[in-house]
Amino acid sequence: MARLIVVEDLVGRSVVGRGGMAMYVMQILNALARLGHDVVFVEFLEEEPDAAAVGYFRSVVEQWWSPERAALILEPTLTRCAGLQVDAVRAAAAEAEAVITLAAHYRREPWPLLEDVRPRILLEQDPGYTQLWAADDDPVDLYGEQDVHFTVGANVGTERSALPAVGIEWHHLFNPVVLDWWAGETQVQRNRFTTVGAWRDYGYLEWQGRIIGPKAEEFERFIDLPERTGEAFELALGIDPDDPDLPRLLEHGWMVEDATALAAPSAYRDYIRGSLGEFSCAKGGYVATRSGWFSDRSACYLAAGRPVVLQATGFEDVLPTGAGLFAVGDVEEAARAVREVTADYPRHSRAARRIAREHFDSDQFARPAAHRGRRRVGAARPWGDYGPSPAVASSRPNTASAAKCSAAISLAAAACAA
Repeated sequence: MARLIVVEDLVGRSVVGRGGMAMYVMQILNALARLGHDVVFVEFLEEEPDAAAVGYFRSVVEQWWSPERAALILEPTLTRCAGLQVDAVRAAAAEAEAVITLAAHYRREPWPLLEDVRPRILLEQDPGYTQLWAADDDPVDLYGEQDVHFTVGANVGTERSALPAVGIEWHHLFNPVVLDWWAGETQVQRNRFTTVGAWRDYGYLEWQGRIIGPKAEEFERFIDLPERTGEAFELALGIDPDDPDLPRLLEHGWMVEDATALAAPSAYRDYIRGSLGEFSCAKGGYVATRSGWFSDRSACYLAAGRPVVLQATGFEDVLPTGAGLFAVGDVEEAARAVREVTADYPRHSRAARRIAREHFDSDQFARPAAHRGRRRVGAARPWGDYGPSPAVASSRPNTASAAKCSAAISLAAAACAA
């Protein structure tokens, strides 16, 4: 239906070997391809990758995508490291109807080889953080010069969150799940609630007179959960072995596993499918700003029929909670939710799958709005015919026609939103 270029990190220094990161990218690529689009995935690196990084890129792409539709390129020299040759990427760009950048990449310049592709579409992944950083800077320095801005923060740009919109018209989405990757009755191998994450990503920032911390700080509010429930909880963490929080977690009954064991997307999937359910906190920036962020990881748990108990970020404003999915604000609420799940696990497992099917299934968003699952009052708008962001349109002439922009966005949106 359309030629689309998708750009994101897979083996950059900060993300290489993260199975969940790879899974999020692969699900978006496959969602678009299953709608009939010709999708080319490109990753640009600032530094020469080592053999392990190149091997990881090739392995993930071969197993979950296609080497003939992916390229790993060293940006300073425009040298091919894996996948398509540079000239093949250039040729694909010449026919592309849109370039989609997954997440803010903190650069002003357009991607090399892709400078002339319009519209440029951003799928922003860190609501709260990027808006606060952009408020003290030029937003283009964080987001690049985009024609349309999407965010996984369902409350960004609405009255439900006090976050600054930084002059951008934000459209809302949640990352998609390819449901058949998670289908089937899989035996629970870990009779406990689990999660996967990084312990101290993003550090600290100040907002509205308070300090917002990383996930480590948010977990402190729930540290007594194992003792209060008598249930087992396991964290697959990216955490320094010398981190003082590690013995504290163990002392309070948390089991801790090394997240590097889940580097392969298949291992990540097996871990989620083999778990009883998920309990997790969110980064402080998502929570304090009521951004409406919802994790693509949690969507995978739901798709596998694994109930999710997640710290409230405002996602409860737009997603159904109370069966299969719970938004909790403190340890007492979390304990009650865990007890509800374990008291009637089959019901909550079915509800989890239903939520995934109605709100995260990539195929659902290829349908006209009238045929989609019912949305809650106040929910994020479904994907549709969006024009360029006013902030972008007012700052320069938009080289993409409104019709072309809307058509390409609708094509991309059909597979990426939830």
